[in-house]
Amino acid sequence: MALRPLRKDDLQLGKPAPYSIFDKDRVLLLGEGCPIDSQSVLDTLRTQGMFSGEKRSASLNKGMLFRPSAPMHVVTDTGAVPLPERRGGGADDLPVARTGSTIGEEGVVGFFDTNLRPGDPMQVRFADGTTDRYAVRLIGAVDRRSLLITHPQIEGRLIFVKEGQLLKLKALRGKHAFAFEAAVLKCQLVPYPYLHLDFPAQVRATSVRKAYRVALNGVASIGRVGERARVPCNMKDVSVAGAQVNVPQALAQVNGDVEIAFRLNVDGQPVTFNLFGLIRNVREGEDAGSQYASCGIEFVDVPHEQRQALQLFIYETLLSEA
Repeated sequence: MALRPLRKDDLQLGKPAPYSIFDKDRVLLLGEGCPIDSQSVLDTLRTQGMFSGEKRSASLNKGMLFRPSAPMHVVTDTGAVPLPERRGGGADDLPVARTGSTIGEEGVVGFFDTNLRPGDPMQVRFADGTTDRYAVRLIGAVDRRSLLITHPQIEGRLIFVKEGQLLKLKALRGKHAFAFEAAVLKCQLVPYPYLHLDFPAQVRATSVRKAYRVALNGVASIGRVGERARVPCNMKDVSVAGAQVNVPQALAQVNGDVEIAFRLNVDGQPVTFNLFGLIRNVREGEDAGSQYASCGIEFVDVPHEQRQALQLFIYETLLSEA
């Protein structure tokens, strides 16, 4: 799909978009026919927007602005309440821990106590015993009435959902994972595919520990910076900031500069990571005479694309285990 800069005069406040608008990374910003209902959205589209001359299916064209660059609102009985502007790259960013949370390590909270915001990613599966999970996004909530989420899809094709069907949903915000069940009230295809769900009476909240560190049992390759030699090592865990690995004693030197390569399954696809790191701590092996030591490695100068992929991997893992 070839993208071209949009014609700014084509976009008018209060008027529907004449075509689907994407950003430079081909992420859909606004679907064809969706109204431009605020000046900030219009400014964002004119600044970041591009379009394709290709015609797409009308049922899949219609969408909603999910990017955090536009102000979002929660709809309550008293009207639309603006939410604080979000920071970060986009839908793939791992949520940042918030300070001063009133949620305990585990408990039951109300939906609005979760601080979930429109555009936040969620995971849904059917409550019929099947294990398939689908990525969706929160569109909004009407207090004590309904939740709105995007329609589950696989490779652009809508998953069949019937009204009355019970769904299990999970989401992350800060250092807590949230889970609840909701029945489908209505399936809507116009102006874009989305679902109306029961408003959850309660949400289960569970604390996520270890600052988003995911346990692994994988193989990586490691070597000193500037040297071609690489040796295999056992990777015990990973986070956005670093990893814990078992390496040969000859490499286990505090403040040693290393290069490490490993592969993770991200969004259903294997992704290779090649990163520079600094050995911050070394712990000798438990067995006397062991040729390996456990090292804590801090990643250094991680490229933006690889950092985002790491964030997505950790987010997906924590969400599936919550």
